Amino acid sequence: MAEGRSPRKKPLLDVREIVLVALLASAGGVLSTYVGYIGNLINRLFGLPFGAGQLIAGLHVLWPILARALTGRFGSGTLTGLVKGAVEFLSGGTHGVVIVLVDLVEGILVDLGMGISRRPSLAVTMVAGAVASASNVFLFQAIYFTGVPVAFLLVMAGLSLVSGAVCGGYLAWDLRRFLIASRIAPSFDADEPKARSTFGRGLVGVLAVGLLLGGGVYYYTSVFDPFAAPDRAKVQGALVSPFVFRYSEWAKEAVTITAELRGTVTYVPPREYAGVPLALVLERARPKAGATAVEVIAEDGYTASFELAAIVGDRGVLLALEEGHLRLIGAGYDGAHWVDRVTRIAVR
Repeated sequence: MAEGRSPRKKPLLDVREIVLVALLASAGGVLSTYVGYIGNLINRLFGLPFGAGQLIAGLHVLWPILARALTGRFGSGTLTGLVKGAVEFLSGGTHGVVIVLVDLVEGILVDLGMGISRRPSLAVTMVAGAVASASNVFLFQAIYFTGVPVAFLLVMAGLSLVSGAVCGGYLAWDLRRFLIASRIAPSFDADEPKARSTFGRGLVGVLAVGLLLGGGVYYYTSVFDPFAAPDRAKVQGALVSPFVFRYSEWAKEAVTITAELRGTVTYVPPREYAGVPLALVLERARPKAGATAVEVIAEDGYTASFELAAIVGDRGVLLALEEGHLRLIGAGYDGAHWVDRVTRIAVR
């Protein structure tokens, strides 16, 4: 080296690592939307408005952990989280632009957690995944919800911690060793013991991919509607005259009520809401004899069920247009029945 010339600093990420981060962030951003739909399905199986879906929350932090583990560079987790959040937002994530902040914080926590050890270890990776995953519970609480019971919040955080450790940390650790053993990805640590490729390691990855693909299948077969519009909803099911509800065509039927939202995790004091009574919509559709239930379905697959007999004649359950989207206002019903971004109304 010439005298007086300082050595060139190695860039934070080289070209190969930038490409790797971009690929992982893009895949994670798109697939995380499907993971959200699987979470809604799990909530339905448990009969909860939300919370049970935290069982798979770790799949959201898998990508920044894997990027950090494959590159060994501080900042790769943060960058992956930021890009992943942007991709998830642009690909139709149900949380809107807030998801960019949530994913960014998760990426920062991954970098901080895994940065405490120069050589990757399973314990450190699992702890980083657990903490990063649980952060989403508290961020969403701070942004969206008020008055959440502490016990319920801790249960959700606990589920997210376990999921982050297993579905995020352990899976990323296992996938990394599998990719290195298969010579698909290089190891940045020359002293790291070599792992052998085993059927068991491949099986873990196959199961994870299967779960993500399952979310995609569920989304495209049960949720996705390429012709959906925010101010419209399909009225379908056991009906004599199914049709598409367009709020603009029913605006003259709107009424104003005062309702109070009392939910498990949030509370909105009494205020006025204007909308079209769901009873009028069903009257137009004419339910068939033997129909007993009405399901109001959101664009992300979330579903609230009502007894048909209770809705008929009830002028306190409205389809309102708020911020360009249809929202069900359920006066007299708990917050789980107040459905945002309604796209379908199904009579069973």
